Amino acid sequence: MNVQPFQMYPHLQSPFMSLPPSYVLDAEQPFSSSLLWELQQRYFNEKGSDAWRQGEVPHYVTNNPHMATAYAEIVFAHRRDQQQRLPEAALAEPLVILELGAGCGRLAFHFLQHLRDLCERADVPMTAFKYVMSDYAATNLAFWREHPRLQNFFEEGTLDLALFDTRESTQFTLQISGQTISRASLQRPLVVIANYVFDSIPQELIYIDQGRASRCLVRLEVDAPPGSLDVSETLHRLRCAYSYRVLDAPLFEESHFQAMLDNYRDMLRNCHLLFPISGLRCLERLKACSQHGMLLLSADKGENSLDKLHEMAAPEPDRHGSFSLQVNYHALGMWCEQLRGCVMFPQALTMSLNVCALLLVQDAGDWRETRIAYQRQVQDFSPDDFYTISLHARQSIHTMWLGELLAHLRLACYDAHACSHYLPRMIDLAPECSPLEREMLTMVLEKVWARYFPLGEQLDLANHIAYLFYMLGDHRRALLFYQHSQSQYGTNPDGLYSQALCHSMLEEASAACTLLGQILALDPEHEEAKVLLQQCREKLPADSVPLSDK
Repeated sequence: MNVQPFQMYPHLQSPFMSLPPSYVLDAEQPFSSSLLWELQQRYFNEKGSDAWRQGEVPHYVTNNPHMATAYAEIVFAHRRDQQQRLPEAALAEPLVILELGAGCGRLAFHFLQHLRDLCERADVPMTAFKYVMSDYAATNLAFWREHPRLQNFFEEGTLDLALFDTRESTQFTLQISGQTISRASLQRPLVVIANYVFDSIPQELIYIDQGRASRCLVRLEVDAPPGSLDVSETLHRLRCAYSYRVLDAPLFEESHFQAMLDNYRDMLRNCHLLFPISGLRCLERLKACSQHGMLLLSADKGENSLDKLHEMAAPEPDRHGSFSLQVNYHALGMWCEQLRGCVMFPQALTMSLNVCALLLVQDAGDWRETRIAYQRQVQDFSPDDFYTISLHARQSIHTMWLGELLAHLRLACYDAHACSHYLPRMIDLAPECSPLEREMLTMVLEKVWARYFPLGEQLDLANHIAYLFYMLGDHRRALLFYQHSQSQYGTNPDGLYSQALCHSMLEEASAACTLLGQILALDPEHEEAKVLLQQCREKLPADSVPLSDK
């Protein structure tokens, strides 16, 4: 097979054909074999949790409590189906939930929190479930293992960790329990969660038109000497140029994948087709780990309709520290139907996110509880709907009253990220709050904090909540949250001064003096601390003031 020149398809326009000469980073390669994917892995290996902490990689849309609640409800309903349909021997083991590319860890935390609520209501032990956070980067596993918000789940045995490479792993070993899950080792169907995974692992790129398929080759270029760029800079400045090679022989070894591609060749026109070959092979290996099948829950940007695939242009990766592409969910659904599984796709037009479920079990159409839960959690009101409403709400925060703000936070399942946007408005409204409003606000803020999964972000959420309580006149709670802030971000004069103010307002002059002394040891010119210290000393009994200060 010979590489065909670009002019073979004169109506196609590469977005980079007119760019000035640049440095070639990788010569023409099949898209699935490009250096692009190695750069992606290097980025996450080097960045670790900083990729999410510093905000380079967007993750909120798939890692918020609303998304986790939807998934937990579907998985809990799926277990009810299992209890009715599996043999007794299978029911003795926990239901294993494997999250691929668990990223910052927030989805797992929120999922397990809501799962605990469901278990308590239904009198089901949490040990009936085993959630496994996985990644190919060991640094991420180390971050999760030490995170204080996850420790209770580790200790009770409902959370574990595993290294897993979607491109090649055939099994995974749980790092805490030591259990290895491999081919046919599970009797319950395995639940797989894959958010923002299939968009960033190797895909094949095929150009289809007039019944003919060509493999797309990609050349990677940058506008500076490659040796002068780190991996983040390389991905940011990367440019792709495509050429085409006519396929005159089967592309895939697996006949069922080749049959899918042949179907596309007959159905599509003028289309650059992203074929999720790595994702499909990974799902087949994971499905083989259970004797009774698999449930996949996946959220990403992508298409599940064949009509939307027609006349797709050559892909341009979205850059956000790492990169991502669209996901061909239609292909995942086609694969599921080949295996007589049940495909659940959103019926509504999605704005930012496709939330899909594939159920690959015997008589999948009869698993009623799973399908009803998907209907309720995705079809009726989806995580994409929630995200759309959240974006709209942020445009009018400055006009909202407290009741409206609290309603949005309840809709967001007391999400700390949403709360961070609403806090300035709440602070503005605090002086006007009635006693009942203060009680409602306090209850909501305490739930927000209980559901907060800190990453060490620049925004100090505890400090902002503390200031709000101070404005509400609740100095005891303000003091508590200033202490939370200190435990997360360290000691500094401003934080100590805020605590001293709270002690002063609570008539705890001795405690205030102790803190003010610490401030002046750090910053002898802190004038506010000097003034407050003098005021607090005047409130102390005469015999408690050191002689040197009299």
